[in-house]
Amino acid sequence: MPLDPSTVAIRIPLPVETVNLFLALLFFGAMAILVAAIVLSVIRLVTGSIPAPVAGLVAELRPMSLGFAWFSATLAMAGSLYYSEVAGYSPCRLCWIQRGFMYPSSIVLTLALLLRKPKLAWVAFALSAVGICVSVYHRVEEQFPSLFASSCDPLNPCSYRWVDTFGFVTIPSMAFAAFGLVLLFVPLALVRPKEALS
Repeated sequence: MPLDPSTVAIRIPLPVETVNLFLALLFFGAMAILVAAIVLSVIRLVTGSIPAPVAGLVAELRPMSLGFAWFSATLAMAGSLYYSEVAGYSPCRLCWIQRGFMYPSSIVLTLALLLRKPKLAWVAFALSAVGICVSVYHRVEEQFPSLFASSCDPLNPCSYRWVDTFGFVTIPSMAFAAFGLVLLFVPLALVRPKEALS
């Protein structure tokens, strides 16, 4: 079994509970944005347009959306490094796989912004599309560990919850939200307004 987080003997400059709460609040904000985007997409599908004030807000956010995608991926990367390198939590196999999609997304989005080549962000979009599937799989395994008894290292099972804020915000939940924001903001930045809103 993994170490109990309370026994990890590392000096932590920022209490883990504080980081957990901060990231959980960001998770709720991210999920609110994703749900709003889904609702707006359904409204647009049914009515053929979205309300003018919302369209105006989307137009205002569009130039910043690549930065929002970068922030989401980079904060997720920083959070995962905090948990493993500062808090001493041992990443499971599925955590490593999610890192394999999140870290390159952050790097690619950084390059897209620094080199002023926004089309590079489509690579991060593709990585996030796969990464979010792994996050869903991991979250299901956390919730129903008996269904996946042999899919991970028994000494560091993927069903073990290092973080469980409010009883359901776990590390793969937070990764899901970050991947989801990249999937939302990259097209918002790169798809032409007429295609996106009309």
